[in-house]
Amino acid sequence: MDVVKRLISEPPLWNDDDQRAILQPYDHIASKPGKNFRSKLISVFNLIYRIPDAKIELVASMVEILHNASLLIDDIEDNSEMRRGLTASHLIFGSPMTINTANYMYFRAMEILQDIAGADKLLLKDLMIIFNEEMINLHRGQGLDIYWRDSLPNIIPDDQMYFNMVMNKTGGLFRLTVKIMERLTDEKLDFSLIPFSNLLGIIYQLRDDYKNLLDKQMIANKGLAEDISEGKLSFPIIHGLRYGQQHNDVFLLDILKLRTTDIPLKYKAIDYLQNTSKSMDFTRNAIDELTTLAKQGGYIPVESHADASSQLLYVVDYLAKI
Repeated sequence: MDVVKRLISEPPLWNDDDQRAILQPYDHIASKPGKNFRSKLISVFNLIYRIPDAKIELVASMVEILHNASLLIDDIEDNSEMRRGLTASHLIFGSPMTINTANYMYFRAMEILQDIAGADKLLLKDLMIIFNEEMINLHRGQGLDIYWRDSLPNIIPDDQMYFNMVMNKTGGLFRLTVKIMERLTDEKLDFSLIPFSNLLGIIYQLRDDYKNLLDKQMIANKGLAEDISEGKLSFPIIHGLRYGQQHNDVFLLDILKLRTTDIPLKYKAIDYLQNTSKSMDFTRNAIDELTTLAKQGGYIPVESHADASSQLLYVVDYLAKI
C-alpha cells in the first residue's frame, strides 16, 4: 500500500523505455520519410507570412507528425501491405498497438500548440480551435471515403461529392497549416490562402489517384494499384464505374467487389480505365483544368508577393506532372 500511496500522489510514471516501446509503429514509418512536400510548402507560405523560424519549425513538426500518424491509421483502414516501400506498421506491430500509437501522436502534435503559443492563452485557445476543426474535417472526409467504399454499389459519388470529401480529407492538413500561419503572422494581408490550400488538396488527391494506378514509383512503394485491391472509389475509378452504369457494363464493378490482389486481373481493370472508359484521360484533363484554375483564378497573390507566388506556381506545376 505504501507504493500505491506514493503513486497516487504524483503524476503517472513514464520513462524513455516505455516511450520507445509505444512509438515503434510511428518510428517505423518515420524511418523512411516521404518527399517532405508539406514542410517545403510551409517554407514557401512563410515567404508571405514571415513567421519567426523557431515557430515555423514547430508548425512543420506538428504537421509532419499528423501526416505520419494519419498514414498509420489509413493503412489499417485500407488493409494496406506497404507504405513508402516498407512493410506497413500494423503488419509488424499489430493493429491494436498501431492504432494506439497513431492516436497518441495526434495528441503529441496537439501538444506542440502549447510550445507555439507560449504564455499567450488567447493564442493557444485560437490554435486549439483551428486544430480541432480541421481534425474533425479530416475524419469526416476519411469516414465518407470508407463509407462509399464499403457501400458499393449502392453509392457512387459524383464529382462534386468527391471534391468535397477530398477538401475535408486531403485538404485538411493544407488548410490547418494555412489557418495556423494566418493566426501567427504579424503581416497585414488583404487576402487568404485558404481557397488555394483547398484547391491544392484536390489537385494533390487526384494526382495520387492517378499515380496509384500507373506510376512506377508509387507501385514500388505501395504495390500495383492498391486502390483496386482496396475497392477504393478514387476519381478515375468513380468515372469508370459511372461509365459502366451508362453502358450496362459491370466489368469494373465486379473486380472492385472482389478486393483482389491478383496482378493480371488488376492489369485488366487498369486497361479498362485507360482504353474503355477513358477514365485516366478524364482524370488527367481534370488535373489540367484544376491546375489552370489554381494558376489563373486569382488564388495566388502574384502582384503583392512575387517571390512567393513564383514558388507557389512551381508547386502547382510540380503536382500537375504525372
